Amino acid sequence: MEQFLLHLFGDYIIQNDWMALNKKKAGIKGFIACFIHCATYSIPFLIICNPLQVFLIFLFHFAIDRTNFIKWFMTNTGKAEFANSPMAPWSIIVTDNVFHLITNYLIITLIP
Repeated sequence: MEQFLLHLFGDYIIQNDWMALNKKKAGIKGFIACFIHCATYSIPFLIICNPLQVFLIFLFHFAIDRTNFIKWFMTNTGKAEFANSPMAPWSIIVTDNVFHLITNYLIITLIP
């Protein structure tokens, strides 16, 4: 439950519009926006995680948020109609959140 609450806090309370609107943009501006978002997202995890786990949470969050992995995944697993339908952007947001929660859970439970 704690990791779920920390995820919500980091992705929805701490992340501001500038981060959300710029983190996927090409170039240094996009890199910096994503880096700042992932850093501020990850820091609260120090409450329940060790520094290695927090670093891995940062890396996986950065990889998911900086790339188009979620749209690629949806397109290549038969979910393209959800990514390009009236259900978007909610279907994309839900898929993104599921991946963040799964990677966080695996990091927290499998990495000592």
